[in-house]
Amino acid sequence: MISSTSAAPVRSAAVSGAPTEAPAPTAPPTRAEAAAIAKDQAQFGEFLVLLGDQGTRDTEKAFTMPVGDARREFVAKKLIANMVKTQTPLWKVLDGLQESGHVSPMRGYKPLWIQNAIVVYGDATARTTMSSAAGVAQSIESATHVLDSPGAHADQLGSISDAVTGAADALADLPSNVSAKAGAKVNLNKDPYWNLERIGVDKAAADGLTGKGIKVGVLDTGLDVEHPFLLGNYAGYDASTGQRSDTGSWFDADDAHSPSPVDEGRHGTFVGGQIAGHYGGVQTGVAPDVKLVAARGLGKHGGTDGMLLTAFQNMIAPRFPTPGVNPGTKRDVTAGPDIINNSWGSDDGNSISYQHALRNMDAMGIVNVFAAGNDGASGRGTVGSPGSNSHIITVAATDRKDKVASFSSRGPSPLPVENGEPVPFIAAPGVDIKSTIPGGGIESGWQGTSMATPMITGILALADQAAVEETGRKFDTRAMKEVLKRAAQDVSLKGVDDNTGYGIPVLDNLRQIVRDVAKDLQLDGAKG
Repeated sequence: MISSTSAAPVRSAAVSGAPTEAPAPTAPPTRAEAAAIAKDQAQFGEFLVLLGDQGTRDTEKAFTMPVGDARREFVAKKLIANMVKTQTPLWKVLDGLQESGHVSPMRGYKPLWIQNAIVVYGDATARTTMSSAAGVAQSIESATHVLDSPGAHADQLGSISDAVTGAADALADLPSNVSAKAGAKVNLNKDPYWNLERIGVDKAAADGLTGKGIKVGVLDTGLDVEHPFLLGNYAGYDASTGQRSDTGSWFDADDAHSPSPVDEGRHGTFVGGQIAGHYGGVQTGVAPDVKLVAARGLGKHGGTDGMLLTAFQNMIAPRFPTPGVNPGTKRDVTAGPDIINNSWGSDDGNSISYQHALRNMDAMGIVNVFAAGNDGASGRGTVGSPGSNSHIITVAATDRKDKVASFSSRGPSPLPVENGEPVPFIAAPGVDIKSTIPGGGIESGWQGTSMATPMITGILALADQAAVEETGRKFDTRAMKEVLKRAAQDVSLKGVDDNTGYGIPVLDNLRQIVRDVAKDLQLDGAKG
């Protein structure tokens, strides 16, 4: 939740005329600092100030641009300029509130450009003042989001094992004489993973599709990048030297501010393994050649809107050391991931806290994949937020018999959805899943829409590789949805439904589907 233990207000901007962003902490807080943080958190709550002018008109053109660096930079520059123009008067109001003791002297406030909003750590007076300030559409109390695994609750995230069943496979069972290496040849029959067999990962691999050249973000509890199944996939790892640099590949929005990747919750490492994991001929992931970047937006007690929005912003525009600029680093919006996996959410499907951020990332050409949630036992209309929003791909979970999992949240979404699309949009295996856990092991028996989501993320990485090879450009959310629709096998209820959307995508002919989508959407041959 905190960004600095300094007494200075925490602000975030990236252009001339904007307040300087406080440098990211380089070490976890000391015991004394942690005590001060706890006291500050008890006194000041977190709320989100949403501005009325989101700059939507300025960036609408981006949806017609080829996916690539120019599109990302175009959108980011427009959003940052709009932030500075519209938020500057509000920063002065917040500075005054801080001086009078109504805004946290430790955490202050964080201007955001990923959506035109400000994360404020203040009291009731601060929220009332900001709610009525000129240019403000509304202030929203920050929700706490939790992992989308059945049985996991915000007060139980210190032990994610509450959400799983089964026992860990002994690490000794893994080959000990094979180093982690991207692109290792895999025999699915050697160590069967039913979820991978169900979608036909071997068929895609036989067609040369492994996710090569695609960068995927894991926004979760963290990532064990030293796990032998994941080391070769980590974007910060240089296989030629055996060295690792976390700059630009890791961000920690949690109070701990770990400068290096960690995963105390295990969940992020599990879903990361489902996306990319492989080692010594054993494959847990759909796309073994992707590069992974990670952000911790979910701590032991979940993640607030402020934490997660900050994690999004730093993941899509990571900072790199840049001599001569203040505060010594500069954002590079072209270094962010192509696809982001989000196996988390809240049970409030009506929340719009992420609405504009999701739309803006879509405008940039970034594809977000979200878990539908695990409230299916309560019936229809149980999809949680952010999965209930437009501009994303929301995933339901199925079992070994292709039936919708009992826990998988059902549609329809309580929010207006573009083009009348189903929510969830697609489905994937999410019961009795086996993947990586921190410390080098593998564990079986996990279930949840959290486990279905990385299956789709991996499929999209394969499709993106095919898109680059066939058309010279990557696909955005609109094109990816068309790929999934054409690859899907109908399951659950007949036809498109609110349980599993279009069904389960299979990879028998993915490359040809990508070619057809590019042709039909007139995307083929466009470079970007």
